[in-house]
Amino acid sequence: MKQFFFFLCLGLGWGAATQAQEISYMWQIQAGDSRYVFTDTAYVRTGADTRQAIADTLFAGDEITIREITDKPLTLKGFTAPWLQITYKKDSVEKTGFLWQGLISFTQMRRGDTRFVFGVDRRFVKTVKEGGETYEESEYLIKLKAVVAGQLLSAMQRRGGGDGSFSYAESKVMSGLGLTNVKNIVVLTLSGEACGVPTNYFYYAWMNDNRLVALPDRSDVGDADVYYHSEKFLFPAEKGGQPDQILLTIEEGTNEDDKRDKAGNAIMTIKKSSKQYTWDGTSGTFRALP
Repeated sequence: MKQFFFFLCLGLGWGAATQAQEISYMWQIQAGDSRYVFTDTAYVRTGADTRQAIADTLFAGDEITIREITDKPLTLKGFTAPWLQITYKKDSVEKTGFLWQGLISFTQMRRGDTRFVFGVDRRFVKTVKEGGETYEESEYLIKLKAVVAGQLLSAMQRRGGGDGSFSYAESKVMSGLGLTNVKNIVVLTLSGEACGVPTNYFYYAWMNDNRLVALPDRSDVGDADVYYHSEKFLFPAEKGGQPDQILLTIEEGTNEDDKRDKAGNAIMTIKKSSKQYTWDGTSGTFRALP
């Protein structure tokens, strides 16, 4: 019964508590890993410091390999991350240098000669007043870029993480799943990895005319044996799907009275609902049906 959410709550509750100080863990990298340059322009330095000379210039979508994660941090754009010693190829020549971790992508996604580059642009801190208390909350500007044969063709951005869901990032590229004029669907996942903190899934369509456009979002959240909220999409190419329609199914389980069966498992009261969207493959837009 929704063991996924229970595991997150019981085993990984550290993530949300550390987000305000530094977010280097978001990249999940180690020496030998490869990533893309995330920023439109990135300066490679001769040493791990902005005062060091610029050795080279790289661009969004360029591939780098991490040689070493240094112990020298840099705070920029509202967050802290370390300098990396990297290797990369330029004009068929292998080069080395230093690059700040905040300038590279979280993950690597590629389909043919198209590279999908997902990363964080900056962190914002806002003051929240709630229930007579005042506290600070972090939000992050995340971006997805499509780079084809070295050219940046399209980009999307949004704010996220204000609900604490910024401890873990992953992504994947799927087929167009039957949506008209869609080559691929890119899914970006941000997770808080803590009780009561959602995992958010942001969907984007990569169109035949080389545009990125937003699709509906979905989210999951749970709190051990107390409750869970789960959302899933059904696309046209999947079993039971309808032409140019996206079906969102929602399941919620609650156990307010802490009821248990003989084995000690929580007895959930389950409610199910759904929402339907139509897709216009010409304009690249969707709308919710009443």
